[in-house]
Amino acid sequence: MNDHKDKEFKGSRVKEEMKLMLKLGDKEVYSIVENSFKIDGGAMFGVVPRVIWERLMVPDERNMITLDLNLLLVKSNGKNILIDTGMGNTLNEKQKKMYGVEKESNLEKSLSDIGLTTESIDFVILSHLHFDHAGGIVGLNSRGEKVPRFPEAKYIIQSEEWKYALQPDERTKATYLVENFRALEESGQIELVNGNKEIMPGIKVRLTGGHTKGQQIVFIQGGGETIVYPSDIIPTVSHLRVPYVAGVDIYPLEVMEVKRKLVNDCLENNWMIAFDHEIDPKLCRLEKKDDKIEVRKVPI
Repeated sequence: MNDHKDKEFKGSRVKEEMKLMLKLGDKEVYSIVENSFKIDGGAMFGVVPRVIWERLMVPDERNMITLDLNLLLVKSNGKNILIDTGMGNTLNEKQKKMYGVEKESNLEKSLSDIGLTTESIDFVILSHLHFDHAGGIVGLNSRGEKVPRFPEAKYIIQSEEWKYALQPDERTKATYLVENFRALEESGQIELVNGNKEIMPGIKVRLTGGHTKGQQIVFIQGGGETIVYPSDIIPTVSHLRVPYVAGVDIYPLEVMEVKRKLVNDCLENNWMIAFDHEIDPKLCRLEKKDDKIEVRKVPI
């Protein structure tokens, strides 16, 4: 890949947009860092050579890069909506070592800081069912059994994703924790959707495919503003570049097409993007200057 592609986005030129609190009309939006983990840099950048991507994310001696697990919590009309769950606390020691997980989930503390508990969540919207996004759908009860982590919530999942996740193929089975899905299935809390749907006023999901067959992205709208949570279609600022597609994307050409349109929509409509794996910024707007796209951080 030519160097000029790397200059299209100026991730180092992050401008601050000062705001004391992120409020979209009647909605309050919170960013939660559930945990962090490590993944092979090549897996995150696919065919992009290391000599290019290592200027954006510095790998360790094992070629691993550190990513955050960023969730969104939305308060709206008396309802609490959690977008993705992170890894949770049910990984075994081998899995923790493989992904460099050194801490317990931060979700319960983060919810407590804003006056909530896991019992307060009304909807859990899952962008897809990989372990780093849906590992936290269950927890352990006093007998060590897996049970839904959010006992009062409806779990919003694309039908296509659910079907595939229960019987993953050889390439992807390590990323799906099927035993967790079985525990959730028994609870009767799953709400499967087919394609695009408004979950409640101002909160919509759109089926995109790409990263997985049933990947969905989430739109939060209110007060004339829009936040889009593209999940692993655009996991970090570096992946705003259309050809920067992860090696773990199942349908990379679909990812490129969805990304191209989404970036253009964000530019034209001044939408905000919430990244699922970026360390900083968590939320941004995009600006085009001199045929280059700049990232403007939105504090959250």
